[in-house]
Amino acid sequence: MTSRLIRLGCAALAAAASLAVYQPAVRAERSTSPPVATESLIPREDVLNVQSGPIPYVVGEDASSWPSIVSQAAVVMDMDTGAVVYAKHPTAPHYPASITKIMTALLALRLGHLTDVLTASTDAVRQPPDTLYMRAGEKATLKDLLYGLLIDSANDAAVEIAERYGGSVAHFADMMNAEARALGATHTHFVNPSGLPDPRHVTTAYDMALIARAAMQIPEFRTIVDTRSYPWKGTAWQATLTNLNRMLFTYPGAIGVKTGFTSVAHETLVVAAKRGGTTFLAVLMDCPTDAQIRQDATDLLNFAFAHYQTQRILPAGYRAGFVSARDGKDPVITPEPVLATVPIGHPLDVIERVRVSAPLDSAPKGAAAGELDLVDAATGTKLGSVPLVLAAPFEPVPKPIPWPRLAAPAAAVILMAALALAWRRRRRSRMAPRARVVRVQPWQESWQSARRGRR
Repeated sequence: MTSRLIRLGCAALAAAASLAVYQPAVRAERSTSPPVATESLIPREDVLNVQSGPIPYVVGEDASSWPSIVSQAAVVMDMDTGAVVYAKHPTAPHYPASITKIMTALLALRLGHLTDVLTASTDAVRQPPDTLYMRAGEKATLKDLLYGLLIDSANDAAVEIAERYGGSVAHFADMMNAEARALGATHTHFVNPSGLPDPRHVTTAYDMALIARAAMQIPEFRTIVDTRSYPWKGTAWQATLTNLNRMLFTYPGAIGVKTGFTSVAHETLVVAAKRGGTTFLAVLMDCPTDAQIRQDATDLLNFAFAHYQTQRILPAGYRAGFVSARDGKDPVITPEPVLATVPIGHPLDVIERVRVSAPLDSAPKGAAAGELDLVDAATGTKLGSVPLVLAAPFEPVPKPIPWPRLAAPAAAVILMAALALAWRRRRRSRMAPRARVVRVQPWQESWQSARRGRR
């Protein structure tokens, strides 16, 4: 019975000890986004004032108030926020012609270096104009080929780039399609890197806006499409290439991007322009003449700049609050900038409501630490929520063990001590009679008598 009580006491002690040490594991939230081979070209930001749906229209967007255009499809997008302020048949399929080369250049700049030396193949030099009139075996740097591709719309440069970085035109087209899907351009299918006619080679105005916006995040691309002329010194042909995008010469603030034309696509155009702190990107497709598509683009961009602007509400790294930490208070910040495209004269007046959630365990810099609700001051409507993250590595405040957790192990120790004391007393009580009663055997009596006689 006693040994059973001892075993029960040991079990109680172990249970109490585990209860004292256990803490519920609530760890800081971490991103579960899968890693990508190269950094995404989609700008990292939080955007307010857009409608939910497949196309992020600005709240209150009304295409009926915009100028009438001849082009069959068009999109005007705030290039900083990705918000669409105008659209006409934005998801209707059209032949892109040479604005395809925006994607070709995007991939080349992601996969190669401007100093790479490429060799013209027989297939490349057989392409129809526009071309750089290269000969088979002629070598040129990727930088020179990209200027020829984007300024002069050279088809031979497009094929040469595709063969170098895709192994073949067909495989490079597969890469173009994969990149388009990654950017959200899900209604696009490319067959070649140049945009030459093919019934399967189609895209939409909105998809091209997504692709062009991504390409414009690459500094080298942005520099090339903003260049008005560039010297080409080939083996068979030397010339000063003049940018075919005439909007660079005629529209104030124009900074690129690319024109296109085939007999089936008709005129296509992607143009970006910047005024003050706002940049708009216009895509126009299927227009009968170059003059008309430039007029359409001018009218749309003028209306956009006259009625909308980019509002920078919060910068990246904005300190929104604090969490209690081991060494005091650690700041929590916005990981990305918060932007909005708003009507001119009607900026958003935002109230901040911070909801901080400190991690219970140690957490690295950038771990989730709550949310920042942004509310329209005029209407009380919630405009959106922005994640908050730790501005530095975090160590939680050490928490004292509550008294109930101390009482449990203390009680177990007392119980063990009482059991041990009871067992010891019981053992002594059993041994005492043995010490008091001494039995004398017969042989001992004779031995003791003889000993007394000798004395």
